[in-house]
Amino acid sequence: MLLSNTLWESNYELALLSLKSKFVQGLKTGNLPKNIFQEYVAQDYYFLESFSRAYGLAVSKSKDKNSIKVLSQLLVGVSEELILHETYAKEWDIDLTNNYIKPATKNYTAFLDEVSKKQNAVEIMFAMTPCMRLYSWIGKSLSKNVLNNPYKEWIITYSDKNFDNLAKSLENLIDSSKDEYDFNQANYLYKRAMELELEFFNAYSNF
Repeated sequence: MLLSNTLWESNYELALLSLKSKFVQGLKTGNLPKNIFQEYVAQDYYFLESFSRAYGLAVSKSKDKNSIKVLSQLLVGVSEELILHETYAKEWDIDLTNNYIKPATKNYTAFLDEVSKKQNAVEIMFAMTPCMRLYSWIGKSLSKNVLNNPYKEWIITYSDKNFDNLAKSLENLIDSSKDEYDFNQANYLYKRAMELELEFFNAYSNF
C-alpha cells in the first residue's frame, strides 16, 4: 500500500469525527449560522497564509526538480484559495483584517510553522497533506443536493476534481520522495495535523 494511503487509513477515524462535527454538518444542511461562517472564513484566511509559508519552505528544502515544480504549483493553488476567501469576504461582509486569532488557529499555525522550519521537505508534506486530503474528502461527502444551500460555493470548491488533483499531487510527492524519514514520525505529523483540523472545526461548532 502507498504511504499516503496508509497514513490516511490510519487516521480515518479522525476524518470521520471532522465530517460529523457540528460545523461541517451545518455546512451540509445549510443551517450553519452566518456569523459562524464569517468567523471561520476570517480565521481560515489567516491559516492559509501560514500554509502558504509552509509550502514556500518545503520548496526551498526540496532536492529534486519535480518536487520544486509541484510544490510551487501547490503554492499557486493556495494563492487562489486566498483570493476565493477574499471573494467570500465581499459577499458575506467579512473583516479579514481582524487581529483576533482563536486558540485553535494559533495551535495549528504554530504547528505548521515549527515543522516547516525544523523538518525536511517530505516531513513538511506529512504535516500539510491532511488538510488537502480532508477538505477534498469532506467536500465530496457534502456534494449532493447543494442547489439551494447558501454554502454551496464552499462545497463545490472542495468537492471539485481540480482540488482533488492538488491533494493527489501532494500525496504523490510523499509516495515518491527520496528524503529520509521515520514512519512513526510521519504518522505523528499526519495524525497531529488531523487532530488540529478537528480542533479547528470544533471551534465553530458552538451554535
